[in-house]
Amino acid sequence: MILLGHSQAVADWVARINGKAFHPPFEAIGIIDQQGTLTGGYVFTGFNGDGVELSLAGRGVVSREGWRVVLDYVFNQLGCSRMQMHTSRRNKKVCKNLHELFPKGFEGIAKRFYGKDDGVVFALTKDDLGAFKARWRL
Repeated sequence: MILLGHSQAVADWVARINGKAFHPPFEAIGIIDQQGTLTGGYVFTGFNGDGVELSLAGRGVVSREGWRVVLDYVFNQLGCSRMQMHTSRRNKKVCKNLHELFPKGFEGIAKRFYGKDDGVVFALTKDDLGAFKARWRL
């Protein structure tokens, strides 16, 4: 189930998982299980009118329900033309998963994005949204 209206709690939870704190302004959406326990979350930062940065962690975030909410928020409510994600270059499993999720979305390496570690940059643009939705049957 989707959790709205608890941005600080969700952002703090995602920060504990990802190891990087979030600083306002941000917005966050949570995923909760049947018992009401937070199991996943999305944090949106760096909104500039055209794009936003997405950080995510936990169970249930890579799901149809989750992607529907994220895409609606980013592309309809915010009116963005792109959504960007980073992960540590050392996190090979997540890099592989993001490459599979966003086959056209690899944009490059962000040097020292995580202090001493480089980041890998992926994006989903409005131009690729149709193919992404078709792939996920959204």
